[in-house]
Amino acid sequence: MAAVPGTENVRFRRPTTGPSAVKPTEPKKDEFGSMAPTGFKKRHQGLLQDQVGRNKPGPTVPGLSFAFRLLLLVRTVAAMYAVISDCDEVFNFFEPLHYFQYNSGFQTWELSPEFAIRSWAYVLLHWPLAHVIPKILKVGKRPAFFALRISLGAICSFCEAKFFRTVVETINERVGRYLLFGFLLSAGMWTASVAFLPSSFCMYTAMLASSYWFHPATSTPTGIRRAYYATFAFAVGAIVGWPFSAALGIPFVLEELFLTGGEVVLPAQKGAWMAKRWETMGKAIGLAAGIAIPVSMVDSWAYGRSTFPTLNIITYNLFSGNGPDLYGTSPTSFYFANLFLNFNFLLPLALIALPALAVTYTFDYRRLGKTQMKPKDGETSPYTLLAVRLSPFYLWLAILTAQAHKEERFMFPAYPFLLFNASVSIYLIRGWIESYYIHATNSPYNASRSSIFSMFTLAAVLIPGIISFLRVGGSIYFYHAPFDVVHHFQYKSIPAFLTNLGYEPIPLPADFKPYGNEVVKPQWDLSPLKSLETPLTLCYGTEWYRFPSSYLVPEGVRVRWIRSDFDGMMPRPWEPSSSANSTSIWPRDETRRVRVGRFNGENKASGDVGTYVDPSECTYLVSLSLPSTTHTTLEPDWAAKPEWEEEYCKGFLDAASTKWWARLIWLPGGLLEKGRVWGDYCLLKRKGQ
Repeated sequence: MAAVPGTENVRFRRPTTGPSAVKPTEPKKDEFGSMAPTGFKKRHQGLLQDQVGRNKPGPTVPGLSFAFRLLLLVRTVAAMYAVISDCDEVFNFFEPLHYFQYNSGFQTWELSPEFAIRSWAYVLLHWPLAHVIPKILKVGKRPAFFALRISLGAICSFCEAKFFRTVVETINERVGRYLLFGFLLSAGMWTASVAFLPSSFCMYTAMLASSYWFHPATSTPTGIRRAYYATFAFAVGAIVGWPFSAALGIPFVLEELFLTGGEVVLPAQKGAWMAKRWETMGKAIGLAAGIAIPVSMVDSWAYGRSTFPTLNIITYNLFSGNGPDLYGTSPTSFYFANLFLNFNFLLPLALIALPALAVTYTFDYRRLGKTQMKPKDGETSPYTLLAVRLSPFYLWLAILTAQAHKEERFMFPAYPFLLFNASVSIYLIRGWIESYYIHATNSPYNASRSSIFSMFTLAAVLIPGIISFLRVGGSIYFYHAPFDVVHHFQYKSIPAFLTNLGYEPIPLPADFKPYGNEVVKPQWDLSPLKSLETPLTLCYGTEWYRFPSSYLVPEGVRVRWIRSDFDGMMPRPWEPSSSANSTSIWPRDETRRVRVGRFNGENKASGDVGTYVDPSECTYLVSLSLPSTTHTTLEPDWAAKPEWEEEYCKGFLDAASTKWWARLIWLPGGLLEKGRVWGDYCLLKRKGQ
């Protein structure tokens, strides 16, 4: 019955004690034992606490599924368009996988049984990604290449999303949001996320390990699982991927052994507590180390002798008389310059994370810790815990900077920690601005309604993101020509070549009808290339190190090198393996065979014949002509020679002649074009072919 207008209604609160009391809603525990009551918003339990508007609902933060899908979208685009910036990715990983899959490709000295530096276990771990999906879809080598890269992007997206959600739950919601933007927008993650490299693999496992590590350490089953899961993830990265990545796990191990984390341990209990922690950590390390057994078995099977590449690469880099310095050395500033190119203003923010934390500890202590109070006796300070979580980036940067041989890919495992440190710095600086605003206005209420703080963080996230977007655009605009050339070669040059031999495209079915204005491209059977009396040969000279892998060259095409002024050791074509010659079920007996004189560990050109072919054997030749190039006898201007004609050319930035500010980023409308100098990256065709 409706109340009469003007009548007051009285509502009685239901009893909270006695037999008629209403029981409160039971809180639910998450995976790590955190309590999450239903029916009302629980105060955030992270190491960093908001001071302004802390009683209001927290910021909107995507869930794991949405974050994964958002990241996957960006990673898929990267898989399709990102350039390969390191020839090691092609020759030490794509090529052995291609050889295992198609019985052709190039071999490097690291994959020779006498050295066994590279792990076949790591390579074969990716074989299903390049084989199963294309097999189901019945597509060729080119789709297999992109299927592998998209799969790597999907794996990275999941690891990023899981790490992001862990930061949201254990550090702070805002820090997690900044981290997600960093993942989505940074040029560094664009490259590293889809790279077929052990350093990228270690980046994945480091994010997974940290998604367990950042949760509270306790003696409960969930806390013990944290120790086992994080240790296992770090160990997989070090044993399967790159052994030096184990250094990223050092702060976690020290925290697990010496810091109480989420527990309060009284002095009388300290001995028993530490014994239990050391016992758990010892078991976790022992079980994780067991990964080495199957890895060593796979590699010993592949190389035909008992070996363990994880140990071999440590021995070569640390105790060999040759070592990685043979392949070049760089100044101390190398990583700082490279990281600034990939992360721009996020790098200085990452570098000041620990000093910023010290400032907050001194002047705004209540921002640290879920209780906003000083830690109890026997409880680790939240300042200490957060400092330990910020330390992996500093540790990794210090270790790599101390090495003379430096490469961009070596920093990949620490990219997520760089972004995490930068996110924490943004949050802490925002806190300083809040504190100063309250001090100046003496009004916490006005501070809670001000948009100054959100405007600062928006700028701190978007400005680096926009610069990174323009950096990514520049890398595609400046250096994508090697991919464009092989694409033209497969879909334009080879059909024209087959047409000249009298072949025709595959006829369409009689009942085929195009959809609307659809343009139907002719499909070609490329199998005749395998039976040509004189093989179709695609040659590379000075551009051998930009060869984008045999996956992007159709079967039946022979890829070969012609001699240049480079006097180092070159990759060599794998000798085709025959199952009839194999003494076991391992399908590629060449991985077990030592070819005397073919390879050495000193980066010296091999005297073994077969590394190069004479230019007269080349049907097509990939050549780069730059204004800054000085032509020599072995490196002439091939396009100017009378026996060659330009089939297809694409612009390629001459970095040596271009102004430094014009090669950093791409801007629409050609705003920086005046400072750029371009060369021609060309596919040349022998006349008369």
